[in-house]
Parts: sequence; C-alpha cells; structure tokens
Amino acid sequence: MTPPPAVRRVLSAFCIFFATIALAFAGADDDWAAIEKLDAGPQTAPASRDEAIRLARAHFARHQALIVAFIRDHRDDPRVFDARLRLATIKAALGSMDSKPALIGEALREMMALEKTPGVSTQRQADAAFRRISLQMQTTTGRDHEIREAVVSAARNFANRFPDDKRSPRLLVEAATQCDDVPATMRDLLSHARSLSREPALDARIADDFRRMDALGKPVDITFSTLQGHTIDTTRLRGKVVVLVFWAAESPHSLIWMDEFRKALRKIPKENLQIAAVSLDENRKALDDAMAAFQIDWPTHFDGKGWENAVARPLGINALPTVWVLDKRGTLRALNARESYSTLIRTLLAERA
Repeated sequence: MTPPPAVRRVLSAFCIFFATIALAFAGADDDWAAIEKLDAGPQTAPASRDEAIRLARAHFARHQALIVAFIRDHRDDPRVFDARLRLATIKAALGSMDSKPALIGEALREMMALEKTPGVSTQRQADAAFRRISLQMQTTTGRDHEIREAVVSAARNFANRFPDDKRSPRLLVEAATQCDDVPATMRDLLSHARSLSREPALDARIADDFRRMDALGKPVDITFSTLQGHTIDTTRLRGKVVVLVFWAAESPHSLIWMDEFRKALRKIPKENLQIAAVSLDENRKALDDAMAAFQIDWPTHFDGKGWENAVARPLGINALPTVWVLDKRGTLRALNARESYSTLIRTLLAERA
C-alpha cells in the first residue's frame, strides 16, 4: 500500500537525515561512493508528472545532504572541488525546475568562481567551465541571434582555453548546429572542430555537416519511392516550393515538432507547395501509428534502415527533425528550417520561378 504524500515526505526526510548521520562514520571513499550512486537518479518510476517532480525534489535534497556532509567532513579531500561543482549543478537544476532565473544565475557564478580557484588543475578548471557553458547553452534566453552569439562565443572560448580537452570539438559542433542560417560561421566552427577532434564518431558527424553545407544554395536532385506507391523526384517538382521533412516516429523531438508543424501548415497556402517526408524509423508500425495520429497524407519514404536510410545517409542527415526547403528552381535554401519554415515557405512561394 502506498503511503499518502504527507507520510512519504516525512519518510523522505528521515532517509536524508539518517543517510547524513551515517556519513559521519564512514570513510571519504565510502562517502563519495554514496554520492556517485545517486548520479543514476531516482530509481522509482513516477505515476504522474506531479509524482515525477516530487521524486526529483526528494532526490536532489538527498544528494545535497550527502554532498554538504562530504564537504564538512572531508574538507581537505581533493574531491571537495567536484562536490562544490555538483552542488552548483543541483542548484541550477532546481532553478530550471522552478523557473527561477536568479537561482540559475547564482549557480553560474558559483561555477565561474570554481574555475578561478587557486591551485586548481587545468582539468578541473575545464570541468567547471564545461559545466557552466553547458548550462548557459540550455538556459540562455533572448532573440535567436542573441542566443546563437552567446552559444558560439562560449564554445569558442572553451576550445581556445582547453584545446586538448576532447569536449572542445564537441562544443564547437553543437554550436555549429545553431548556425544553419549563417553558413560562414557554421563552416568556421566545423573547421575548428575538425582540427581538434580525435574521435572517429565525431569526425563522421563533422563530415556529414560539411556534406550538407556543400548542398546549400545548389539545385538538389533527390528521388525516392513512397509508402503511397508513388515516386518523388525533385527535378520534376520545379515551379513548386518543396519541403522535405526528415523525421522518425521513434524520436520524441520529432513527434513534438511534427505536432506544431501540422498545426502551422493549416495557415500556409497550399498552392505550389509540396510536402514530402523521409522516415528514419526502423519500426514500420511506429511510423504508421504516428502518421495516423497526425493525419499525415503527404508522400513518405521508409526503408526500415534508421540512420542508414538510403535517402538520408548520402545527404549527411544526422539530426532529427531536419527540414530542407527547396525553392521553385529546386535550390536548397535552408539546411534545417525546423524553426523558420513558416516564414521561409511564405517567402519562397512569393518568389517567381
């Protein structure tokens, strides 16, 4: 029988209390192991959103208690730096959960202070800087160009400070994804990342991004069969604006985006507009169910190969959803218009072929 919320809160408080007391009698290694064990997150599956929030709060509270006790009991342990970084990270997570920008700002300042701790190794400075920059990327608000500039600046700063850190090229590649509509900046970021990368998987992703960039501003000739029994050939669609949606029903991000896209399409003129989709699903039933739910009737390609899809792979598609928009001459005008598709489609529809 599940105890009522009030009882669960009391039990949670007792758990935190006794866990903290127990730490006082354990060694530093045991204490740190207890902290690291909590990195896996709450092990109870929530029954609802409210329950998920309660579980998260209880988990954060327990994590904080253990970390505070570790700092108090082992102040000379070199892991105290990491403990303080974890505390700042938890504070940021709570600030995000409660929509409190001030709390996030406080966490960012604490991370920045840790970066400047006297005598700290370069590796630990990099750890604090990476955590801070990742948080900034997730929480920066403002106009699109302001967010992009902040992300690009942060990634470049980290890469310049820590060129040998394997996270540097990853950050540069992530920043490049914000620059689909600024090709020169995107190419510069990718070139910098390629010069630093020592990971085959990341090298492959960078190669994909360059392949997509090379197609921008050029006529795109794509042909594929559809589930509806027809063939899409972009060379035969000249005179129309063509929107190619690369997505997957097995991708949560795709599903969220597709819901908004379907609603937005109702307000966009349909004349001289062709929508087509390429599914990167492996499960045909998942795709069929999603198409039925969204009432998708536009031509859709599926071969069950996932990321190795015969249409998407040669084009360097490595993120979902990816939205390509071709103008009436068949020229690729956007590498990924998942946010700007409405304005771009209207603009291209108004252009002469």
